[in-house]
This record gives sequence, C-alpha cells and structure tokens, in this order.
Amino acid sequence: MTTVRIPPTLRAEVGGERSVEAEGDTVRAVLEDLVARHPALGTQILSGGEVATFVNVYLGGEDIRTLGGLETEVGEGQTVILLPAMAGGSTPPRSRPVVSSLLDLVGNTPLVELSRISPKSTVQIYAKLEGQNPTGSIKDRVAKSMIEVAETSGELTPGRHLLEPTSGNTGHSLAMIAKLKGYPLTCVMPENATEERKRLLRLYGAEVVLSPGEEGSNGAVRLALELAERDPRYFMPFQYANPANPRAHYDGTGAEIAEALDHVDVLVAGLGTGGTLMGTGDRLRESFPDIVVAAAEPLPGDPVMGLRSLDDGYIPPILDVSKLDRKMLVSNAESVHAVRALLDLEGIFAGVSCGAAVHVARKIAEEMDEGVIVTILADAGWKYLSADFWEASDEDLEKSMERTIWW
Repeated sequence: MTTVRIPPTLRAEVGGERSVEAEGDTVRAVLEDLVARHPALGTQILSGGEVATFVNVYLGGEDIRTLGGLETEVGEGQTVILLPAMAGGSTPPRSRPVVSSLLDLVGNTPLVELSRISPKSTVQIYAKLEGQNPTGSIKDRVAKSMIEVAETSGELTPGRHLLEPTSGNTGHSLAMIAKLKGYPLTCVMPENATEERKRLLRLYGAEVVLSPGEEGSNGAVRLALELAERDPRYFMPFQYANPANPRAHYDGTGAEIAEALDHVDVLVAGLGTGGTLMGTGDRLRESFPDIVVAAAEPLPGDPVMGLRSLDDGYIPPILDVSKLDRKMLVSNAESVHAVRALLDLEGIFAGVSCGAAVHVARKIAEEMDEGVIVTILADAGWKYLSADFWEASDEDLEKSMERTIWW
C-alpha cells in the first residue's frame, strides 16, 4: 500500500483525512485506486487519463513531471503527495529543479519549529522564514503578485515608470523585478531608513526620493501619492490598497502553511500594510475555522521596526480590522529583545519586525495549555546591520531605535 497525502481542498472527499492509503505499482495505478476507493474525488485527480488541471503530483518529494509522469514506478515506502497547482504547489520538492528566472524562487519558504523560543513544551511555535525569498523578505511575494496582475490587466505596459512608497523591503522586491523586466523605478523612502536599504535600491538601479524622517512611512505614502497625481507617466502598484497584496498571501503563504501542518491554533504576524494578516488569515480560516489571527502592533508614536500603529492616522485600505481576533501592542525594547533571543536561541538572524511577532507569539503561548502557533518572520536581519541597537544597552536602546525607521 502507498500513502497518499491529500491537500486541504480535497480532504472533505476522503472523510477529512490528511493521508489515505491506495494500491498500485505506478503513480497512475495508485491514483486510479485512490479514486476507486473515494469516488467523491471524481475527476478532481484524474481527468481524461491525465492529471487534472489544478493538481500537481509529487513522488518522494519530486514532481512527477520531472520523472516518468503517471507511469513513474512507486517504490516501497514512497509517498504520493497531491498539491493545489493554483498555489504553485504548497510544499516544494526536497531539491528544487533548475529554474529559468529568479522570480520562480519566490515563495515556498521554510517552516521551522522554534522549540527553544517556546515557553512551554506543549505549545509548538513555528516560524515561516520569509527572509529566504530572493531579496530577503516576504515582500517578494507581494511585488511579484502586484506586477503580474497589472501586466495581465494591461494597466502596466512595457517601459512604464513604476513608483512606490517604501521604507525598504517592498522597494527592494520591486527593484529586483523592475531590473528583470525592464521597468524604470522610483521609490519614495523616509530619509532615516538604514543605509543598506537606500544603497541596495540604488544598486538595483532605482531612483530614491527621500521623504521627511519624522513623518515615517506615512510621509513616504503622502509624497508618493502627490508625485503620482502630478505625473501620469507613473504607475504606482501601491501595496497599501492593492488587492494583489493579500491575494499573494492567500494563494502562497497561507496555502503553504495549511499544507505543511495538520492544525494551527494561532497565526501571529506584524501589522504593516495588513496584507499578510488578511490573506494568510483568510486562507488558514478555511482549513482551521477556529484559528485566532493575532497582530503585533507597535505602540502609538513608536517608529517600530516595520510595523504600523493604527492610532498614527493611516489605516491601509486593504486592512479589515474586524478580521483581527487580537491586536497586541509591542514596544521597541520588547521587539529588540525578542529578535536577539531569536538569534541567540535559534540561530535565526531576522529583521526587527520579526522580534515583535515573536514577542507576541511567546506571550500567547504562555496563555495556552497546548497548541500550535505559526508566526511570520517577514525578513532577514542583514538590512539592519548598520543600526546600533544590536548591542546597545537597555538604557541606550530607545534612543538608538528612535533614529531609524524600520520598514
């Protein structure tokens, strides 16, 4: 008998099971036996003798299309994995095939357990390592989604000038894509963003326009909107209001988590544009209806590390606050202590906003007797090396944080 892993979208047809048994010497025979045992699957797996349109099939971690297709022989102990093709396959093969573009490496990031971070052995905390994306952050997903949707709709035409407000990550992601696709790009960035972020944008070929540092990311949004209104040559994807932002997380981040884990009790992510919380939360609610979606929110007036306080005067249009089950305030100091702990205990070098998410995940874990928490680590820490908070004393920490904008 062969074990067949069933994606969440098809589990109702097999009695809610995550894995079932089927018999056969080839992938085709296994799938035919699977459908015979579970007729409710109908043509959702095989259609006209071929794999159905919206399913990818893996054997031993490899896409059968890179093997012998449906005629691939199934060895003893091997597992057949069915994945939703619309999400690009929620779990990557153990070894990625050669790809034709860097854009093909966006998404399918690792999920790792933070056993040393969790305050209780009965509460598992998993981290989605978005720093493993090509430019080092979760924003690669968003930028790719926004550009592809705009190209498909005809709103973005070859050579049109891109414009976007950013304090780093989204700008880097757009700059990488603009470089590959030949779009000129202007990024509006707070003047107190770290030097690494400004320099990386320029190395990618983007023009950098600086907004007043004391206005934070809201100032960059204001100035970018003014520039776009004055000059019609600009196309602004505008992640704060673009539905392709949460859709990237619904199709990607959330689908990947749902496929990887049997159960999730809590999702924790930083409150920035709202795209991660909205899209990932919506997708996980489909698989785990009782999940709690928790936002890590900075204290009002705190220029925290890539996050946004809703009391600071701007609520992104894509953010539906009613979908947040919890909003927990995090200070600069708490975020830095958590990101240091992440490095010291787990060896993960993450960005400062990740510290806020980890801090909230630990607090919620302390409230639980048992369960599973997933937290999103939005970026890697190398873009923040020039900041002086890494080794600052507690007395100096707040001052060092105030000098820099973190997203």
